[in-house]
Amino acid sequence: MKDTAILITLAVVCLAGCAAGNIVLTCHSCEGAECQSSFLQKEQVCADSLDYCETIFNEAQVLYKGCSLEIPSSLRARSADPQSSHKCNTNRCNTLGSAKYACIQCDSSKDSNCAENADTLQATRCAAPTAPNSYCYVKSSGSTTQRGCSTTEIDQQSCLGDANCLLCSPGDIRNCNAVNISAASSAGNRFTRSLR
Repeated sequence: MKDTAILITLAVVCLAGCAAGNIVLTCHSCEGAECQSSFLQKEQVCADSLDYCETIFNEAQVLYKGCSLEIPSSLRARSADPQSSHKCNTNRCNTLGSAKYACIQCDSSKDSNCAENADTLQATRCAAPTAPNSYCYVKSSGSTTQRGCSTTEIDQQSCLGDANCLLCSPGDIRNCNAVNISAASSAGNRFTRSLR
């Protein structure tokens, strides 16, 4: 009787331990044009506990988000290229954009280097864009300077319509939003003109 109780206890502990190690992930999910919608928020539960979440890119544009085992065959080659994919293994982790698209992200009210010494700050990876392109921005408002990622069409159009906001492509120039846009500087205006 005592041996049976021990065996049952061991079996329950083993089953609980094995089940905890076999967690099935949930990933953000989209394919093709639906990845450019900021309103469409679908999720996919992976079929296998060994599967992971992945995002596939063409430059900045998201082509696919979901479980790696579900990647369409036409996109499989991109999965092997770290510049064209992002892989992660926690729930809903496939939110980052391409590694080639990183921007300085800061606010001068919290970090004094953001206003005049942004070139000393490290660019960080942007969120996956819902617009066809991903841009960096620098915006001046009174005595505050903000720098970051512009990954939605609404944000990009808003910046283009603001004389104190400049956009640039991090795929073309690394740390492009480190430019100083004080009243005396016109260096950043070239970026905005090329996007209009």
